[in-house]
Amino acid sequence: MSTPQDTPNGQDSGAGWNAPGSAGGQTPPSQQAPSPYGRQDAGAQSPNYAYPTSAAPGLTEKGPAPKEVQRAYYLILAAGILHFLASILSLTEIPDGPGAPVQMVFQVLFAALTAAVYVVLAIFIRRGRNWARITATVLMALNVLVTVGGLLLLPLANQAIEASGQEAVPVSGLSIALSVIILILGVAGVVLTYLKPSRPYFAPQKLGY
Repeated sequence: MSTPQDTPNGQDSGAGWNAPGSAGGQTPPSQQAPSPYGRQDAGAQSPNYAYPTSAAPGLTEKGPAPKEVQRAYYLILAAGILHFLASILSLTEIPDGPGAPVQMVFQVLFAALTAAVYVVLAIFIRRGRNWARITATVLMALNVLVTVGGLLLLPLANQAIEASGQEAVPVSGLSIALSVIILILGVAGVVLTYLKPSRPYFAPQKLGY
């Protein structure tokens, strides 16, 4: 039986003695000293670590529409609805004939399409879209020319038709009144979008970072 003193040079023939619970004299990973730089090793991130994200810049949100824009929305919307109703009422003025049913169908379709344009422009004007304001301006200018020109030229047209031996189609006073009301509503709605309180609402949006 040998003792530590019996070994040559006083060295132990076996491996050095380790503390219980340690592997090869190394400190377990869970008991390692914290890094002097105050950060953990790669791959040892906390489960609650949130990786930074970079949000893409977007357009800044428009604020609430000014009251002038809100009024323009309702006026243009009312003009579109009234235009559709006036077109339906004018069906009774179409003279009877072989092509009357076809003319009535086309008139109803055109009235529905025109009313849809009014509604779409009103919605996007309330959202502050400048292209909708410009489109509405152009269409209202054309409507002014057509309505005013038609009212001024109607008597001359009827005289020319009667001079040719044909019977002029009578236009009721209700149709004329509705046309004037629609014109006033549409023009008033467009004008409201160009007032000083409304102009900034239609300015191009800036990118927000």
